[in-house]
Amino acid sequence: MARKIMILCGSPRTKGNTNTLAGWFAEGATEAGADVEIVDAANLEYKSNGCTACGSCQKSEKFGCVIEDEASDVLLRVGQADVVVFATPVYFFGVTAQLKLLMDRMHSLIKFNPADKSVRRPNCDQNYAVLATAGGDMNGGLGLVGQTFETLAGFTGAKVEKLLVPHAPQDPGETAKNTDLKNKARQFGTKLAQA
Repeated sequence: MARKIMILCGSPRTKGNTNTLAGWFAEGATEAGADVEIVDAANLEYKSNGCTACGSCQKSEKFGCVIEDEASDVLLRVGQADVVVFATPVYFFGVTAQLKLLMDRMHSLIKFNPADKSVRRPNCDQNYAVLATAGGDMNGGLGLVGQTFETLAGFTGAKVEKLLVPHAPQDPGETAKNTDLKNKARQFGTKLAQA
């Protein structure tokens, strides 16, 4: 059975470095037999700015957010994916605001048991991956983004794989010509499709 891979693209630049990287990743994963869905998280229509902390998702046995909008539909599919790929540029020491809106709503895909401090997810075999680009080096925001997803994976009992690209050029046309990076991204997609 083909692995389901969902890529959540948080870049507002549809032809930017990050989306180019995500496209290459998707090519490699698709060619390796995965069922790949790319979601433009930067252009989803929301009824609220992220999680409203209403707590309804924790009171229900169902996984998913009670706020009905485009994000709630995406979240249901996120819960079923074998691998969730977070694709983001780093503008100011973290993931983009557009991706963070959706990530905060992912709170609804986790059930907490305060008695034994356990965590349940709709797909306990689900793992994460990160595709991130930054103008700076690994000591700045790019490194922090990597740590964020390591923390998320550790909290949920998942694994995380990363392709972090420092010193990405301002002009995405330069990235589009980078055959080494293209090969890395495609190989990364192939690897996660076959894992």
